[in-house]
Amino acid sequence: MRKRTALVIATGVTLTATAGIAPASAGAGHDGRTGGKPVVRVIATGLDNPRQLSYDHGNLYVAEAGRGGKKCIGEGPEGETCVGLTSAVTKIYWAGGAWRHYRVVQGLPSGAAPDGGFATGVDGVSALHGKVWAVETFAPPEAGVPTTPPWNKLGKLLKITHGKAKTAADITAVELKYNPHKASVESNPYAVLALPDGRKIVADAAGNDLIEVSRSGKARPFTVFPDHDKNQSVPTSLALGPDGKLYVGELNGETEKPTARVWRVDPWTGKILGWKSGFGSISGLAFNTKGDLYVSQLFAGKVTKVSGAKRTSMKVPFPAGVAVDPYDGKVYVSAWSVADRDGTDLGQGKTPGGQVWKILGF
Repeated sequence: MRKRTALVIATGVTLTATAGIAPASAGAGHDGRTGGKPVVRVIATGLDNPRQLSYDHGNLYVAEAGRGGKKCIGEGPEGETCVGLTSAVTKIYWAGGAWRHYRVVQGLPSGAAPDGGFATGVDGVSALHGKVWAVETFAPPEAGVPTTPPWNKLGKLLKITHGKAKTAADITAVELKYNPHKASVESNPYAVLALPDGRKIVADAAGNDLIEVSRSGKARPFTVFPDHDKNQSVPTSLALGPDGKLYVGELNGETEKPTARVWRVDPWTGKILGWKSGFGSISGLAFNTKGDLYVSQLFAGKVTKVSGAKRTSMKVPFPAGVAVDPYDGKVYVSAWSVADRDGTDLGQGKTPGGQVWKILGF
């Protein structure tokens, strides 16, 4: 599980970074006029480390990294990692005049801090035309995690059907065989994007690369991201742009030094075509139909809208995945994404539990 989470690195995160950030308006409202100022509605609470989001025909899916478990292993600079079968994929939908949610699959591997925060597990989800895909992090056998099912889902692309997660491809096997980015042999499948032609693209955060999975389930190296600004890339998020190109957000950099990039990649060849820079650690990407790009910056505590050369931001505490409803342009974001349902302790008291926000007028 790469102690705590592969994405929680030496960032010096404290509660003060997001203290006082709260929804402008909370409740179960489905729609409404904003009067020109963004309005937030909390549409789901009680989530365990909510990460990537995916919107599909009126349904919003969220990858819950889980809250670890009772078996604690390892002791390193980030402390113990406690493992358990608490990761899930959750569906959020509007019905009967209220937002509702339930776990379409659960009981998947998760590793977290002893209090359930900073988890890793199922971190990525992508839904397209009713088909749901997810990716599960990896832990090497020497880490001490179990090896019996369902722990054999570690490092895999999963197809979610009828409440079950079936292995669709072995992502970590690509890293172990090819090691496309030569710094070290490490793997943490963190984001997945289902393409209209049936292929899936997976971002391996620890591998610093993208993996392409064919319709038949064959996985191969696709794109390797170079180091820059004295940091590895660490790709964490994926989106398909209105121009038909892949966009990839990375964790590179820190809040005080916003060097993270959004890479533009050819979806057929994997060739890097360019990038936008100047972001804090990126944890989510999404486009609206106008071509505006939403960039979630985890430790900066904000989501930034990029519209041409203009950038506007909105405060969101520890945001992760971002999704946009293509019909009405409403923006969804995972908030308090480093906390389980009970919140996590950042040294100055507990945070709220994991949530999903709907933002109107942004």
